[in-house]
Amino acid sequence: MKKLSLLAITLFISFTAFTQTLVHIPISNEQSVAPLFKNPTLIVHHYTNSFVIATCNSAIKSNMEALDTSPWKDGESYYVVYTDDSVNKELYLQSISKTSSILIDQNSYLIVKTNEAFYGQLQPAKNDGMVRIFNKEAKLPLYTIHHTAKSSTPDPYIEGLLAQVSGENITASVQHLQDYGTRNAYAPESVEAEQWIYQQFADLGLEVETMDFTMPSGSASDNVIATLTGTKYPNEYVVVGGHYDSVSSSGDAPGADDNASGTAAVIEIARILSSQELDRSIIFCAFSGEEYGLYGSAAFAQQCANQGLNIHGYFNLDMIGYLEEGGTMKSTLIYPQPAQELADFYMNICSIYLPDFIVEPGSFSGGDSDHTSFNNNGYMGIFPFENIDAYSPYIHTSNDIIGPSYNNQEQAVVFTQASLAATVAMANRILPPQNLIAIPQNGSVKLTWNAMADIDSYTIYRNNIAIAWPAENEYIDYAVENGTQYSYFVTAIYSDTQEESDPSNTVTVTPAPPIEIPFAIYFEDGYSHFQIENGWNVTAEQYFEGSYSFSESPNGQYTNNLNSTATLTYFNLEGYTSANVSFYNKYEIESNWDYMWFEASKNGSIWTELEEFTGEQNTWILKEYDLSEYLDEPFVSLRFRFESDGSVVKQGMFIDNFAVIGEKPTSGNEAISSIKPKIFPNPTQNSVNIVFGNGLTASIKVVNLSGQVVFEESFHESTSIGTISWPKGVYIIEIITADKKYAEKLIVK
Repeated sequence: MKKLSLLAITLFISFTAFTQTLVHIPISNEQSVAPLFKNPTLIVHHYTNSFVIATCNSAIKSNMEALDTSPWKDGESYYVVYTDDSVNKELYLQSISKTSSILIDQNSYLIVKTNEAFYGQLQPAKNDGMVRIFNKEAKLPLYTIHHTAKSSTPDPYIEGLLAQVSGENITASVQHLQDYGTRNAYAPESVEAEQWIYQQFADLGLEVETMDFTMPSGSASDNVIATLTGTKYPNEYVVVGGHYDSVSSSGDAPGADDNASGTAAVIEIARILSSQELDRSIIFCAFSGEEYGLYGSAAFAQQCANQGLNIHGYFNLDMIGYLEEGGTMKSTLIYPQPAQELADFYMNICSIYLPDFIVEPGSFSGGDSDHTSFNNNGYMGIFPFENIDAYSPYIHTSNDIIGPSYNNQEQAVVFTQASLAATVAMANRILPPQNLIAIPQNGSVKLTWNAMADIDSYTIYRNNIAIAWPAENEYIDYAVENGTQYSYFVTAIYSDTQEESDPSNTVTVTPAPPIEIPFAIYFEDGYSHFQIENGWNVTAEQYFEGSYSFSESPNGQYTNNLNSTATLTYFNLEGYTSANVSFYNKYEIESNWDYMWFEASKNGSIWTELEEFTGEQNTWILKEYDLSEYLDEPFVSLRFRFESDGSVVKQGMFIDNFAVIGEKPTSGNEAISSIKPKIFPNPTQNSVNIVFGNGLTASIKVVNLSGQVVFEESFHESTSIGTISWPKGVYIIEIITADKKYAEKLIVK
């Protein structure tokens, strides 16, 4: 790792003040990037499967590498510049040494800082070899595919479309684009190519527009965007695209394989689909500025995100026409982890319609393409590339022409057919029900999901067996037993075709009776009524009372990349007029990087944060939370949720004396007494007084957190209870009058 020593010294001094720092975060293969997006101290700007670029608003961690402080303050530009074995890195570094700063030098890429307002456009080191890091927040995709293939039988309609793909058309378009000599985004020939592409789309009767965007060295060619409007869901989109600009290290930049081939494939797909009626809208894109940092696609994808376009997926076509002599036709499918569902969808479509086409997931450590712009803006994008181990060696040279570089028309056809099949399958896809939620009940399970239009009925599957066919978007399954776990998914039967959709998301649930309120647990005898995931248990490491507490790290320290939950069995607050939950806790959690959340839910699926914990709390403190927002809800659940990142571990959180209490009428009488008992002193040491007055008679029961009754009697107006012999700790006082039930905590010192 090479860094500028002066920059390192400067950054070290500034870290102590926690100024905003641009950082490089390596990602291991098994580590998800999702926790970095959730961390409030980070703003992610760019991500791949191997690293993340973000700004950090606190002290950086040991697994992070500082790039710059106060980034973008003075108009700086930042780039990922890819440098694989095809690049003479030493020569490239010399060529930019007077205009740029090398912030990080990795084996296959550089992070470079430059001032393009002064020095002009930074030049790439290789093909598809540069990504501009913009001062904007990247997003993870929100749309979920939930794709499960019910049939491997090809659709004759899609087969008919694939048969229309013409290799001659694709090659003719490649030849035309090659003949411009160059399509460098800044060259007038690139503008001519833009106009030609525009006319190709317009001649097909599509809605066409050009999209201007800013590049560092001034005027450049624009994006060309064409749209085929969907007939059923016009505001839902599938996007297929590729870049048409080219560059060369010397001489002409004909760019036949990179990327006249991908542009020609987009035009051919548009030709075939322009006469079709599809359920969803298709957007066909020819991007410029890709070779200088994905400028065109970044501008378009950000515009889509700003407008809130519902894009189901983006299929990128970039370099599809080179096959090494004697090699096997195959595609390396490149995508980041969050686009896994779209990648699975594409590979499944290929297996159905092109079973002999080899598609293997892989990574492109030496470059990037326009799919990244969509992934950075919250959409799933994938890049079916030529064989990663044998792609065209002629790209970015004057020999990137038909013959040596674009040399296999048959492969170009297969790549085009694959994206065409995936685009149409997604555009006409019968969507499954969304957001299935399962709520456990006493002897039953309640299922709800989003309502859908144009549906005759739904099919409920329990443990993969169809059990019911309701017409509405909810169902209660009574044929279950408490304590047994069940899994459910739902499909939809569409009115016009009577086809059954793919399955919804799958949910698992265990019906059970609700816990009784008041509820208290001391954790001396385990953690009954809590369902745990990943590590929670009782521990003797720390405790407020007795000998045990409850923790996500019962053995002393939590682990890296830990995601764990402890969920309390639900309780019923119907009829309650007040309720609250309390517990004691202390914690040591890596500040601003690892987090514990205490959350509440009305359905077990959507959770609301009650409090967030990070940093250190070295003493036991009583935490109390009002549950007024959950009154009259039949299902209320609480949970602790913990997440740690990839470095530094601490002791975690310890929880003790957990209690849920509430008040409710004891009869149907609506005229509930507004008089509450006075319980004092509380906390106490020797005795506690309970006063009602007004001639009220009540019964009283005091239980410890193990559920044992330690005192019970009836009294009139007031009573005093001796507590001097009771073990110190938390107790629950239950008071029942003729029309109301009260519960309150009592602390004995």
